[in-house]
Amino acid sequence: MKKEEKCASCEEICQYIEDEVKPGDTVRLSLGRCYIPGKVVTNNDGVLQINVDSSVIKGLTCIDVKGLKEFIVELEHECKDGVCTIEATDD
Repeated sequence: MKKEEKCASCEEICQYIEDEVKPGDTVRLSLGRCYIPGKVVTNNDGVLQINVDSSVIKGLTCIDVKGLKEFIVELEHECKDGVCTIEATDD
């Protein structure tokens, strides 16, 4: 499995999510102090519907990544091609 690590602006991470994250992929999204791991159900122009499965939160939730872009710390995206970790830099 291919692993890639890089840094990008929050705007670039939002664009990556819009373009690359597909239903069925696994994401681990860090927004501020909130860690959101789960499987993507839908991606509608950067609004992710995620089936969250963590020890604190479980169930379906929607996250407007563009609306919360200033809080993005890191995105880990796992798909059939590999894992991509993107750390947010200052815009």
